[in-house]
Amino acid sequence: MYQDEGVQAGKIRAEHLSAVMRLTPYAMAANVGSASLVLWALRSQHGPGLYLWFLALVAVAVAAVHRWAQRRGKPLHTASLRAVRRATLQASALACLWSLLPICWFSTASPGQQLVIATLFTGMLSAGTFVLNPLPKASVAYACIFSTAAWWALWSSADPMMAGVAVLLGFYAPMNVVGALSTWRKATALLISRSEAIRQEQLLAVVFQDFEQSANEALWEIGADGRLAQASARLSSLLRLPNAHAANIALPQWIAQHCTTDPTAFAQALHKQAPFHSLPIALSVNGEPFHLAFTGKPIKDEWGHICGWRGVAADKTSIVHAQQQLERLAHSDSLTQLANRFFMHHAIAQEMRAHRHGALLLIDLDYFKSINDSLGHSVGDAVLQKVAQRLQSITGGEHLVARLGGDEFAVLLRQTPVAVGFLPYVQEQADALVTALNQPLSVDGRRLRIGASMGVALFEPGSTDVDALLVQADTALYEAKDQGRGRYTVYTLQMGERTQRKARLENDLREAIQRQELSLHWQPLIEIKSGQIAGVEALLRWQHPTLGPISPAEFIAIAEQSGAIDALGDWVLRNACDAAVREPALAGLDISINVSTLQLREADFVSQVQAALEHSGLPPQRLALEITESIFIEDAPRALQQLHALQALGVRIALDDFGTGYSSLSYLSQFPFHTLKIDRSFVQKAVEQTSGQTIVRSIVQMASALGMRTVAEGVETQAQWAMLSSMGATQAQGYLLSRPCTLQGLQQFRGQWRANEHHAAPSAPT
Repeated sequence: MYQDEGVQAGKIRAEHLSAVMRLTPYAMAANVGSASLVLWALRSQHGPGLYLWFLALVAVAVAAVHRWAQRRGKPLHTASLRAVRRATLQASALACLWSLLPICWFSTASPGQQLVIATLFTGMLSAGTFVLNPLPKASVAYACIFSTAAWWALWSSADPMMAGVAVLLGFYAPMNVVGALSTWRKATALLISRSEAIRQEQLLAVVFQDFEQSANEALWEIGADGRLAQASARLSSLLRLPNAHAANIALPQWIAQHCTTDPTAFAQALHKQAPFHSLPIALSVNGEPFHLAFTGKPIKDEWGHICGWRGVAADKTSIVHAQQQLERLAHSDSLTQLANRFFMHHAIAQEMRAHRHGALLLIDLDYFKSINDSLGHSVGDAVLQKVAQRLQSITGGEHLVARLGGDEFAVLLRQTPVAVGFLPYVQEQADALVTALNQPLSVDGRRLRIGASMGVALFEPGSTDVDALLVQADTALYEAKDQGRGRYTVYTLQMGERTQRKARLENDLREAIQRQELSLHWQPLIEIKSGQIAGVEALLRWQHPTLGPISPAEFIAIAEQSGAIDALGDWVLRNACDAAVREPALAGLDISINVSTLQLREADFVSQVQAALEHSGLPPQRLALEITESIFIEDAPRALQQLHALQALGVRIALDDFGTGYSSLSYLSQFPFHTLKIDRSFVQKAVEQTSGQTIVRSIVQMASALGMRTVAEGVETQAQWAMLSSMGATQAQGYLLSRPCTLQGLQQFRGQWRANEHHAAPSAPT
């Protein structure tokens, strides 16, 4: 107040000075009135001094009112230290002027006049101290001067009663000062609080203004009746309403009217009478959908009763749309806009939980890969889109169509009221889908035929395993492909058993070598002309510990599909070569080994053969590798390169099952095969059909002309042996001669065969 020159202190001084100045006309009127009363009371003692005192006091009052009039209507924003000091001096001067009254005229006054002076003086002390309490130093100075003058007059009087009054004044005057100072402190604290409140209000106003201009939110406040207390431009914008209209709405009722989800959600949140946070509300105004999130807390009065609500409304439209878009992307295929695998899985689970009948149709496009590879991915994408449209057009809106990935689609058939049973209905739908997809598609001016295979799996009320259903549909799909494609197959328990068996065999086959479950059997090859044993063919056998003997036709196909054929073929190659050198039953005999097409495609196959020969010490000329014609389908130049590399090792090459696959006579001229093996189907037909004899005779003559040997497979009768002998075939093998046998059985066969070599025609030894 009297030391700080800061801005805040200047404002407080200005407030205090203004408070005193507002009372100046009334205070000065009181001073003049009181002085006039004194002048009237002391009229019997009129003298020049009393008049001069009166005129001086009037002059001070007039000057003070004049200064007040000059500053009237001009707000005082700040006051300097000099201003409050000047006010203290002015108050002191006024007090000094009044102090002349008791000092000069109290002692000579009559008792009645003294009573008037004492009463008036006491009142002026209290009133002046009160009026000047916003200026503490002025108030204290005023009271001290008044009190000192009064004490002087009272103590100067000879009347003992006046001395008692002086003592009372000693208590009364300090109480006035303390009261004035207390009032000043409270007023100062109030001014500081008000100034801080104004500053905070201004700061909040700026913050709120910036908040509503830059943020995606707005403040809202409603009274007990639910009507908006005020509606900012931002809130009106969020509500999609004009400002004038927004200011008059009852917010809970308006939300209930325009809410598109739960109309009572906002009202229920208010009814709980507890703060709520980020309450989502979906709204629509004039056909425009949008999403808001409300946060609010109750406003309570001094008795703790809720008298309104205030909070923040945030526009979540873009966030909700983004979330919906992400959800669509997460549940749909971006290329075809169909449902994806995740959504299909979820939909099947829902149908199962609903305890209804249903069917899953798994669709695979038969010739999509060739189209995609030959015409490009853009055409492939267009084909997939066309397929999606065709599937949707057939199923309509009753059933769910999904793209699971690549060229694999699925249809979930839900149970619908049909006149026939559900299974016939499923078969009807499946047949319609397969027929439609087998029709050509028009893409970029091209008519493309893609075809489709389908696996169907049914589920009944009480089913819960979605993954098992997918496996069943997949199993049925592969069954349809195995049956020739372009068809559908309904899953049966037998398919499942075959699939389980295949999966088990695939798993067990990888460990069969370590568990020593594999073995080699040997089937002799007999020279037809001389009747001598020319060689043996090594045949792989698998004795499963629980399933018993497994057919090579079954486990070899599994090995090729699972990728285990390379390890399996290497085991056969090494063990056959080692046995040919080590076992007496194979002494002097050539060894024939079947080689898978997949083995021959491996870059290190020639190295595997060379390593087996070197490890065993078997002369390469004793080893013959039998291959099938399918090796030439995909990469004929690569196949011929591998065969020439094997021939360079000294290994002989035999072409197995000649005439049953994709053979071309050009390969016989490009590579000098050592042997052509005539398939058992031709041998069996040769005796029964003239055309069969012609085919066998042609093969034998062609092989002879090219310098190749011929081996007839599957010889089972004397008539077949005689026919082959008459046609000039080189060798034969089959059950007529010997079944595949162990090394011990082969040793016995060789002994028995030598004993029967003088016979013109063989008979199967026991």
